[in-house]
Amino acid sequence: MRKFTPILLLALLCLTGCKGNTTFRSAVPTYPIHLEINTRVGMYVNFVPDNISTYLIADPDGIHLNGVTQPLSVQDAYGYAGTVVYIDGFNPYGAYDLCCPNCLLRDMPCSIDGIFAVCPTCGEQYDIYSGNGVPTRGIAIEPLKQYRTTYNAGTGKLFVGPKQ
Repeated sequence: MRKFTPILLLALLCLTGCKGNTTFRSAVPTYPIHLEINTRVGMYVNFVPDNISTYLIADPDGIHLNGVTQPLSVQDAYGYAGTVVYIDGFNPYGAYDLCCPNCLLRDMPCSIDGIFAVCPTCGEQYDIYSGNGVPTRGIAIEPLKQYRTTYNAGTGKLFVGPKQ
């Protein structure tokens, strides 16, 4: 019986070690996020799932897409350091806060370079094409803060909001 006591204690520790809430919590502060985009009007007409690798950025200056900027509406909110909404290869849309979770600098958001969001401070690259926002080069260990996207193909409306 004495032989089995350490094994039983180890098994008990393993079974109770993950007790409670294990939901991932980003280091990026929580700020309001709400974007509503109608892909059937104005500058958003070509912002549809068929156009892979197309993206828009929402920040304090408005919503930027293909060199055109539209002011934010009253109900729009853009997250902590701005938000990129990307048409990726796996889901119709992915949305990420542009704050590098390694540096946490609101006034130095990541820029977009192809399929990557790149931090101007630490140089980390985050893969935004895969739908995960994971770091691919550098020292960061946490992915970009991800937001929920809902696209209704029938109405052409895209909603971006907090991840539930």
